[in-house]
Amino acid sequence: MLPPHLILILTRAFEPRSARLHRARQLFRACGMGLFALLFPARRAEIGDIFGANGHDIDGTHVDLSICVDGKRLRFLPLGVLTPLAWQARRVARHRHALSSVCAALQAHGFALHRNSTESLQIHCDYISAVTPCIGNVSESMR
Repeated sequence: MLPPHLILILTRAFEPRSARLHRARQLFRACGMGLFALLFPARRAEIGDIFGANGHDIDGTHVDLSICVDGKRLRFLPLGVLTPLAWQARRVARHRHALSSVCAALQAHGFALHRNSTESLQIHCDYISAVTPCIGNVSESMR
């Protein structure tokens, strides 16, 4: 469904809790939560959404994707989840067309974007069913 110049890249999928990578992520999450709370005290309510496993440890229906446009990978979060909201908004505005095309294609195939705007910029999406509306601040701002 995507135009030929847009390609999706799977960046994160199922990670069993028993895997070494899962344990490493837990350690990095703990450090990240502390740093996030320190840098963005007004956004503490988002910590669970941003630093939780978000289903990646349950099954393969929870994935993170990247968008490639004409061979160039788009980076909405250059500093990861520590990217300031203003930087995120500028990148969303700059790549609104590609982002809306991807969201529409994911929605048509039964995926929903994460409800948190930062997580949804990692294109974290969950396979729900045949047709479920895209949710989250990114998809809402594209309308």
